[in-house]
Formats: sequence, C-alpha cells, structure tokens
Amino acid sequence: MQKLLSTILVLIASISFAFAQEGTIRGTIKDAKSKEDLVGATVFLEGHNKGGAADINGFFSLSRLPVGTYKLKISFVGYKSKFIENVKVLADQVTEINTSLDEEGSTLNEVKVVGQKLTNTEVSVISEIKAAQQIVSGISAAQIGKTLDRNAAEVVKRVPGVTIFGERFINIRGLNERYNTVLLNNAFAPSMEADVRSFSFDVIPSAQIDRILVFKSPAAELPGEFAGGVVKIFTKSIPDNNYFTIDISGGSREGTTGKEMLQPQRGKNYLLGFNNGFADLPKYFPTTAGLKQIATSNPVALTQAGQLLRNTWTPTSTTALPDLRMTLTGAYKFIDNDGIKLANVTAVNYSNTNSIFEMLRSDFGYTAGSSSEISINEDTKFRDLQYNNAIRLGILHNWALKINDKHTFEFKNLFNQMSNAQYVNRNGFENGGTWNIRSLDQIFRGIYTGQVLGRHKLNDDKTLVDWVVAYNKTYRDQPDYKRFRYSTDNGSEPSLLVPFGAAQTVNLGRTNILLDEKALMGGFNVVQKLTLVKGATKENNKELELKFGGFYENKDRSFNARNLGFVRANGSLFDVGNLPIDQIFAQQNINLTNGVKIDEQTNASDSYSASNNQIAFYASGNYSFTKKLNLIAGLRIEKNVQKLNSYDISKNAPVNYNRDITNILPSANLTYNFSEKSLLRFAYGKTVNRPEFREIAPFSFYDFVNNRVITGNSNLENAQIDNADFRYEFYPTPSEIISVAAFYKYFKTPIEVVFDGVNNNNISFSNAESAFSTGIELEVRKSLDKLTDSKFLNKINLVFNGAFIYSRVKFNASTINQSDNRPLQGQSPYIINAGINYNDTKKNTQVSLLFNVIGKRIYAVGNSFAAGYPDWYEMPRNVLDLTFSKEVYKNLIVKGGITDILNNRNLILQDGNRDGNFSSDSDQTIQSYSPGRVYSLGVVYTIR
Repeated sequence: MQKLLSTILVLIASISFAFAQEGTIRGTIKDAKSKEDLVGATVFLEGHNKGGAADINGFFSLSRLPVGTYKLKISFVGYKSKFIENVKVLADQVTEINTSLDEEGSTLNEVKVVGQKLTNTEVSVISEIKAAQQIVSGISAAQIGKTLDRNAAEVVKRVPGVTIFGERFINIRGLNERYNTVLLNNAFAPSMEADVRSFSFDVIPSAQIDRILVFKSPAAELPGEFAGGVVKIFTKSIPDNNYFTIDISGGSREGTTGKEMLQPQRGKNYLLGFNNGFADLPKYFPTTAGLKQIATSNPVALTQAGQLLRNTWTPTSTTALPDLRMTLTGAYKFIDNDGIKLANVTAVNYSNTNSIFEMLRSDFGYTAGSSSEISINEDTKFRDLQYNNAIRLGILHNWALKINDKHTFEFKNLFNQMSNAQYVNRNGFENGGTWNIRSLDQIFRGIYTGQVLGRHKLNDDKTLVDWVVAYNKTYRDQPDYKRFRYSTDNGSEPSLLVPFGAAQTVNLGRTNILLDEKALMGGFNVVQKLTLVKGATKENNKELELKFGGFYENKDRSFNARNLGFVRANGSLFDVGNLPIDQIFAQQNINLTNGVKIDEQTNASDSYSASNNQIAFYASGNYSFTKKLNLIAGLRIEKNVQKLNSYDISKNAPVNYNRDITNILPSANLTYNFSEKSLLRFAYGKTVNRPEFREIAPFSFYDFVNNRVITGNSNLENAQIDNADFRYEFYPTPSEIISVAAFYKYFKTPIEVVFDGVNNNNISFSNAESAFSTGIELEVRKSLDKLTDSKFLNKINLVFNGAFIYSRVKFNASTINQSDNRPLQGQSPYIINAGINYNDTKKNTQVSLLFNVIGKRIYAVGNSFAAGYPDWYEMPRNVLDLTFSKEVYKNLIVKGGITDILNNRNLILQDGNRDGNFSSDSDQTIQSYSPGRVYSLGVVYTIR
C-alpha cells in the first residue's frame, strides 16, 4: 500500500509539471440593471470548442486553458450578447472577468436550446422537483459534495423525511424500510440481504451519484409497491468535460484506530473483499444427507469428516490501522460534435475500515406478582466487545451515445463486492450462569446490475419514448459462522459448553449460508401529446398528454443453510472441555472417545427456493384546465405471482407458498400554480406491500449479535395502503425552496416485526388488522445572499427539513396478544435534518455543519403473554457532522472533517415500569454503545 501511495504521488507531481503552462478565466455575470446574478448565462471562447455556464451565484470558471489571448462571448436568453476581446491567460494565474448584460429591447419568439441538460446541480434538481407532478424531494451531486458522505446511505438521509435504519436501509416519512421501493436508473435495484426486502444503500459510493429523487406520492408510471416512497438513484452519465480524478482519504475512529484488532482467520489475499475459499466447507466434505448417513453407519468416516474442517476457532490479532478510502474516476468524451456524443464514465473505488464497539446488551423477563405489580427478572446481562472490518471494492462503468437531441442510448454497469468480518467477545450472565461467549463471522456480499436504456423524441417531439432492459445478479455468502461459550461460574477454570447427545449449534457450532438471486427486467414508457384545441399561439393550445407503459420482472432466489454442531463423543470419557478452544478442536481431539464429534442439525426448513414474477401496465392522462390548474390521473395494474417452496418442521409438512394477486391501483395528482414561484399539490393513490421471501420462509436463524432467533411466517398477507398528500411549494430563487406538506396513510393488514412466543426468544413477522400514519413535513433551503452587507454571511446557505408523524395500530382477535395503543412498528414520530453551508466559489472553499435526529421507534413489537413483554424502542440519537474542502492548488483539493461529533449512544430501551417515559436510568437497557467520532482527511486531484 505504501508503494501504491508513493506511485500515485509521483504521478500527481508529474502531471502537475506537464500542465504547468495553463491558467484560468473566471468571474461573475449579472443583470446590468437589477444587479441580479444571471444563473445559467453562458461563456464561450470564440474559435475554441470550450465554454461554461454561470452557477446559482452567477459565477463561472474556465480552467486548464493554455497560455494565450482569447475572445469571450457572453450570452443569456433575453439579453444582448457581449464580446470581450484580448483576454490574456497567464501560466498558473487567474484572470478575473466580472461583467453584466443588458436586456434585449424586443420580444423574443420561440427559443430552441440544443445542448446537454445538467442534472447534477442544486438548481437542476430543484427544477426537476418543481416540474414533477408528484410529491418529490431530492439531492444533487453538488449538495453531496458539501458533505463527507461516503455512500448513498449517508447521502439519502439528507433528503426531507428520509432516515437510514441499520446504517444501510432507508426509512421514508419514518416508515419501516419494507415500505419503500428503490430504482437504480429506472430499474429495480438488487438486494443482498437475507432477512429484509430493502436495498442496501451502502453499496453505492457517493462519488458515483448524479442525483437522488424520492417520490412520496403514487403515480401510474411508478411501481405500485410502496407506502413511504419510491427512491430513484441516478448514476453519472455524459460528463460536461473530460477528467480523471484521484480521491484518497484516511480516517481515525475514536476507540478503534491504533487499538488491538481481533478478526476471524481469513487466509491470504482477502484485501479485495472476495471470498478466497479459506472458510468454505472442504471440497470433499459430505453433503447433509451423506453426513447424517455416516453418523449412524460409519464412525471412522464421521471422525474424518470432522477433521476435514479447519481449526479456526481463535481470532488473529493486529493493530487497527486508519480507515482507507480511495476512488479513481475517469470521464471521457470519445466523440463530441454538434450531432453525436459518445462518452464513458468509469469509477473504481476501494475502502478498508475498522470499528471496535463496546456494547452493553441485556434482556429481561417479567413476572406477575400476587398484586398488580410486575417484577422484573434480569435474565441476561452482557458486555460485548465487537470488532468489525469492512472491505469494499466497487466498479461503475457507464457508456452513453447521443446520436442527436432526439435519440440517446446508455449502457450502465455497477458491480460491488463487500466483505464484513466480525469477532465478538461477550461476557456476562444468562440463564443463571456466567459465561464467556464468542462468535467469529465473515459475510461476502456482491451485486452486479447491468442496464441498457434508450430515450427517443419522435413526431416533432410530440411523442417521447424511453425503455430499459436490466439484469441483476446478487449473492450473499456466509461460509463459516462460528459460536461457542465457556462457563465461568464462581471464578472456576473456564469450561467449554459441549452438549450431550444432539448438537446445539447456537452454543457450539458453525453455520454455512449461501443466497443466490437473479432477476431479469424490462420496461417502457410512452408519452404522447395531443392537441385538442388550437389557440392563437402555441402556448394557448389545449393539449392532453397521454402516458402509458409496461413493466416485467422475473426474479429467482435460492437459499441454503447448513448447521454443523459438535457434541461429546462419549459422555463418561470426555475430558478436554477445559482446554483452550483451538486445542479442543485439534485433530487428535476430534474422535469417538474422550473428545468431540460432529453432529449436523440441518433441517428441511433451512433451505428454500423462491420466485417472483410481475407484469404491470399503466395509463395516465395529463391535462391543464387552465394555465394554473393541472390534473394527472391514471391507473396501474400489477399482476404479481410470488412462490416459495420449503418445509415447516413444526407442522411436519411442506411449504408451497403460491400467491397470485392482481392489484388495481388508481392515482391522481392535482397541481395549482399561483405563480412561477409558488404552487399547491394534492395527490391520492393506492399502493401495496408484499412480504419478502425471508418473511414467509419457515427458516429459523440465530442472530448472535441481538441474541434472538428469527423465523418466517408463511401465513402473511399483502398489505394495502391508501395514500393522500397535500403540499405547498415556494421557490424564491432557482436554488431555493420552502415547502410545507401534510399526508395521511391508511394501512390494511400491515406487516410488522414482532416477538413470537411466550419465552420471547423468537422474532417473527405478523399482520395487524389496520393502521394509520399522518404527519406534516417542512423543507427550507435558503441563501443569506443579499440579506446583509456582510460578504461572509452572503456566502452561507441554510438547510432545514423536518417531518412530524403520528401513527396508531388496530388489532383483530388473532393479534390481541400484542402490545396495544402503540405506533406502527418502525415508525418514527419525528425526523429532523438541518445544515449550515458556507461556500466561497471564488476561493473554492466549502464548510458545512450538518445535524440529524430521528424520534424513538419500535424496533420489535412486544406481547401480552403472561405478565407481558414490552416493545423494544430504538431511541433518538443526535448526529452532528463538520466537513470542509479547500482548493490549495490548481485542481488539488484538501478535504476533511469530523463525523458524529456528539457521539451519542445507539440505544434500545424497554419500558419495564410501563410509565410511558423512556430513560436509561429507570428502564431496561437492551442495547447500548457509542460508535466513536471519526476524523477524516484526504485529497482530491483532478486532471482535466
């Protein structure tokens, strides 16, 4: 790695020397009369194929210009063009040009602008939100650049009403991640998760994002499966200019960097995040059926099978190095003329990060006394030391071909490979004894998504067609998940818990899990403009815009798990339990006498195959009754067939889940424009929420970190949702927005995560009878420019968005054992994001202070069995980040900051005294840990 960094620094120095004879022209463009900034005014170098546009502050910059003399043409629609001659560019110097334009005296006829639409600026995203017919929020690449956000999960939580759950799953308007759909460049995004339906937002680095839009109201052309929103992530396409960027940063985490780092043994060449086979089951290891057969008929072969497994029960010890993140991005326009553009954007990113958390983890039992009082039993109290190493390698490779302004084709590819290694050392009290419990785990996740897209303008731009064909491939490989425990009662010599008879894999065992999923998708949209009544001018025509399209998806998943445990070979002769774990599993102690032997506990329910086949069609009409009042109404029909085959051992019967349901989903969006700067929206629509494969599979999995068994429920029903939205939007300037929204959602048979069983050891999934969620949202993006005489304050932008939500669940007779008078599971009562951004475009300096907090939400629903078991609540956590970036040399930027300055605890509480107030001093602490502040510093060098 040191050689690599040295090579890169030499490369940067060499390139800097090679381009030394260049300079920059920059300045501001204003209205000559009003002195307003002219956003979008163009600056063109006469005789050269190079130019640029002014940003939201009227500022432009043309860099990397060869030394010489130039003639500038400055123009803007509705203004007289201005020519400035003899503009000199000197080596390594900046030439300032501050000028103004006069308005044209005559009225303009139709103006046709041919060029590439910018989509990654704050102005462009706000314009897209304003022009949309649905309730939409979004964030641009320009806004992302003001933060230290490293991936889409950190980026999207800046969007109004959006938060992230589990550091990678999205919640919109405080709703559980299951109620959201994610599209990647207009096709369903793949998922690598075994237990949840949500897309993992941490797989997309922030540098690869062009913009993110969140649609919060239904529309016929949007997928019908959501309640919170539909998230559209657009990755980068045709660049404005050719460039190559090197982005390297390091980070130091409090409590981790420089400390001892314990990790599972991983063999050689693991640093790229791929599974090198080190932890896989041996090539000639018996199948489940074969192992169970030799267990009863061939003792020698059983011993040999146990000895085939690697003795990797102890972690390796290293020192936690600073986090490393590196991204190489190149963009090149192979063809760039008035007719055809052919361009490529390729990005390679790598990260290697560490974290050490000290967790307090508890669980409690409740017993009804002789009176109405409830006594609390402290059944479990643990102190965990959790060591995590995450490695990520990602590649984005996008091609775009623009034949003319009528036809564009794109080929987009995204590949991400991730490795997460974890070692947990747990000490504490459980089931009347004191224990030292340990786990070693490594998970490999990978996705590939490839998409071919096309956009076409036909029939004098009256017919618009876009289409997409996509293929997703995902896998999740957990090759060797090991758990074991030592008894440490009364300070005696630790003794390994080795079961008699049948294995208990949660106490001494190793699990192998492999998930593989493939999906093929295709869709098209057609927009046809019809002139119903011709007016005196084109603007006065009465037009009806018809939109129709279709979508198809075929998804298949295979899931297989093996549970391998160990037992005493002979109860009376067993004598190795007090040895260190690696000696107990030395080959000589895997025997049929005094040692241990393997015992597989894999059941038919531990594997399943599943598929989802959907075909959808929609049609909608867009009609303006007046210049101010517009209506879009449509209908979407989705025929969805979901199948799953497995086995339910509790019922001793096969599971053949086959749900074929056709949903008819109407929607309507009404917009009233008071002026060019303000408008009012109303939206209504029906949507649906279907169970995820894992939620209906009978597979039971022991989640060591949360000390719970997760089991599916094959009786789950689809949830149906009625959505109503109302929003007022005000746009003071092209880069500013103020909006206020109200919404109401009614859920029929919503799906929730619940504690299942009297002993509260299982988490499962269940339908409530109904629920509702209602709330308000506020968003403000406001610049202080021109509000004061202070040059400093004029460079500050304020950002605030908040959502305040109230929800309640209704029960039927089958769910009366659940806790009542509570919010919907996963629903937060409030979400607040706020930020102060300082941006000096002339000095290329940015500083941002960003704040985020969410209200407490139910992690899992309790029950009323016996004395009852209260809900688990994830408590609010205040997050404050400080970031900065500064151009210190031509095209060389230094960036850094501090994330999670407040370092609040991640806290899950249980209201044991049931007084309705949550406090770690008086209520039960289920989980508590502080992740630690992270200090980051890096450089970005761009070659243009």
